[in-house]
Amino acid sequence: MSTSSSVTTNGYQSVIKSKEFEHKICGMNQQVINYLRQYKINITNAETFFTPIINKLNQRIHSVYNNNINNNINNINDNNNGTNNNENNLNVINIGYSFGNVGSTFYLNNLDLNNNDIIICFILDCLDIDSKMITAVNIHSNKVSAKENSKVWSLLYKFNCSP
Repeated sequence: MSTSSSVTTNGYQSVIKSKEFEHKICGMNQQVINYLRQYKINITNAETFFTPIINKLNQRIHSVYNNNINNNINNINDNNNGTNNNENNLNVINIGYSFGNVGSTFYLNNLDLNNNDIIICFILDCLDIDSKMITAVNIHSNKVSAKENSKVWSLLYKFNCSP
């Protein structure tokens, strides 16, 4: 479990309480709920279990945002005769994850309130309809502007990231 000291054991609570993030909460996709419930039944290596979901979400986000970042880099290179003075555009979006339920966290991945651009939290409940996905965007991110929050939320709304 990789995490920062700025995150408590209930990662999603830290995200919701943070003034650095705007967030939306939606119901979780049914296939994702079914997959996450398997973790509680067949407790395996957490990293192995959650990595396929993380990879799918990373791929979806980076497929949209890396193109924008690459276009910005090309524009900078064209305008500066091939030199890049803005190192921030070279970095990919920093995404953190939290998986758990209301009472406990099963797994945190790269969750750091000080450095994440986007944080995605999955909260299981005993009732499927009450299982939630929180998508939070850092209001100070230089990679995801405040104007793009709706784009991020639409991109991930009830996204089926189950393997």
